[in-house]
Amino acid sequence: MDRAVWTRGAAPPREARVTAGVGPTRAASAIPRREATARAFLALLVEDGRPAASFDEAVDALLDGPRRPSADLAGAAVALGRAVDAVGGVGALPRLGPAILLVTVPAMEWVEPVASASALCLVDPGRRFPRGDGRAGTALVVQADGSSSGHQPDRRNGEVRQALQDGAVVIGVSQDPARLLPRDPVRGAELRIEVEALDPTEVALVVEAVTGAAPRSRLSAAGAALCDPGDLSLAVHAARGGEGSASRLAAIVSAKAGTDRGGPGLEELHGYGAARDWGLSLVLDLRAWLAGGPAAPRWADLESAALLSGPPGVGKTAFAAALARSAGLPLIAGSLAQWQAARDGHLGHTLGAMRAFFDRARRSPCVALVDEIDSFGDRASFPEHSRDYATQVVNALLEHLAGAASREGVVVVGTTNHPGRIDPAILRSGRLERHVRIQPPDAVDLALILRGYLAGALPGLDLRPLAGQLLGATGADAEAVVRRARGLARRAGRDLDAADLAAAAAEAWPPLPASVRRRVAVHEAGHVLAAATIGAGAASLSAAIGAEGGAAWIGAGEGAGPVTEAQLDERLAIMLAGRAAEEAVFGDVTAGAAEDLAAATRLAVAMETHLGFSPRTPLVALPKAATADLLRVPGVAAAVHLRLTAAYGRASGAVRARRAALGRLADALDRQGDIGDAAIRKIIRGSRRRGEPDADR
Repeated sequence: MDRAVWTRGAAPPREARVTAGVGPTRAASAIPRREATARAFLALLVEDGRPAASFDEAVDALLDGPRRPSADLAGAAVALGRAVDAVGGVGALPRLGPAILLVTVPAMEWVEPVASASALCLVDPGRRFPRGDGRAGTALVVQADGSSSGHQPDRRNGEVRQALQDGAVVIGVSQDPARLLPRDPVRGAELRIEVEALDPTEVALVVEAVTGAAPRSRLSAAGAALCDPGDLSLAVHAARGGEGSASRLAAIVSAKAGTDRGGPGLEELHGYGAARDWGLSLVLDLRAWLAGGPAAPRWADLESAALLSGPPGVGKTAFAAALARSAGLPLIAGSLAQWQAARDGHLGHTLGAMRAFFDRARRSPCVALVDEIDSFGDRASFPEHSRDYATQVVNALLEHLAGAASREGVVVVGTTNHPGRIDPAILRSGRLERHVRIQPPDAVDLALILRGYLAGALPGLDLRPLAGQLLGATGADAEAVVRRARGLARRAGRDLDAADLAAAAAEAWPPLPASVRRRVAVHEAGHVLAAATIGAGAASLSAAIGAEGGAAWIGAGEGAGPVTEAQLDERLAIMLAGRAAEEAVFGDVTAGAAEDLAAATRLAVAMETHLGFSPRTPLVALPKAATADLLRVPGVAAAVHLRLTAAYGRASGAVRARRAALGRLADALDRQGDIGDAAIRKIIRGSRRRGEPDADR
């Protein structure tokens, strides 16, 4: 018997392949039209046309049953089949070379499997092309996913031209052809094929092709869109069967989506102030956009990118997660450190990992968190030895952030502890244009945060005194206190009680000694008293004492417009009023005013050297430089000291003229731990109504 009769997967004629199926046998008429090309491509994946070496080998092949494609190639073939249908089906493919096909894929993970599937499905062994030397030509597949520095428009063009001269078909495959593929196949493409992410029906077809059994359950549309070839390879296997593979795939995609329903939504968060207001407004817009319809806003009309800044521990990352939960969107997180660690930190690998992050984000609506975005740096301050590398990294980030239209459906949230270190181009309009500052919570919000972390425990306990003790703490600190208190109770073998909370708070945030607390209360009372009585007065006032000291918040209408010299002199007096109050009450001062003195000195230096308020040289504005450097300029230190001395005298006069009010403010602050605007103004007015002496006699 002629051995050549026994073939393993011999290629059928092209006309027969468009109805070929993989998996359980189906009549051609039973195959949905939208699946026909996909099933034909699936069949091509398992055809090699090689004859069996012997009769026994041919029998073994028949007994083994039909060959099955790998899951990643099956996914690529199915997605490619739909894309070919969108351009007119297999009949639209070029039948003779030379020709150029350009295949765009949804993300870099698709480049390699789609390139392999394209070589098998778009140009098969039955359609070879003549070459000038008489040998059969083959297709040249050029793939580029950005993982190599060689993936650039000016590379491999000579190879492409030679392949065309030899009569071959050139197939370019990339998620970003214009930036990554050779220039020639991009500009000379005769047919452009857009491969999209899989839908639930196509995922089920992949599972059927690999396992031989169609699954009963299916992914959601969002889950299918997130599914990439790597997920298919991890989950789909003949040994798992159709349903087992589908179940495993659903679990992998669910974890990948990152939608955490277990934590609080934005509505439940406390202590975020303006950040929470912005987030809740965005959630309403996102819900309207997702709902669609005539009244739905355009994505370009949404404030869909923001920078969250604040000291460590204030909950910037927690805010982004809560925003995603409230909007019903997955959260995906990345950072420059993570992208650099993806392989060896090589520029191409870093840029590739960053591109993969944003490619994944664009596949379905989500919140994309870029943590510690200040680590990208400012191009104006890069050292010479790393300037080229760092500049290209920043430029790549700018491309991914640019324009709401290019990232429709993606809310980008950057976080930082140091907003001043970020390249200004990252923060301009169209990128992270909204800057939301998150400050440590006040006593009221701390009490609410503690209540949230207690999760129903100790419902009758008044948490305000404990919150007052923790002033200056962040939400993360409050969580740590509750966690430590639970540990104390657990090790003691009993339920959590108030004593556990008090002990945990005292351990983490030891209270100030009474004498120190009193001096801090006087110091902060001096600030708010001066702010309320000097000049036009402040817009809003508050003060607090915590375990680490005190703070005063003066709402002076910042950002309302240019300020005058008189207004800045008032600010100097308010800054120095804490020290002045200590001297008025105790007869001496402490080093606790060091930060106030530093801030006042910086402002006074700016007034003398840059803002045009120097009495001697008002039109001279020196270049911005460090305060210490400017103080070395002849005459500047003396002028600054003179201005600060005048401001300190004004502050001393204000606190001594209101000694009764100062004492009452300090008493309230010492007793309560915090005091707000209404209470401050009531105390100042009340001392005058009772006719108590205000002046220091």
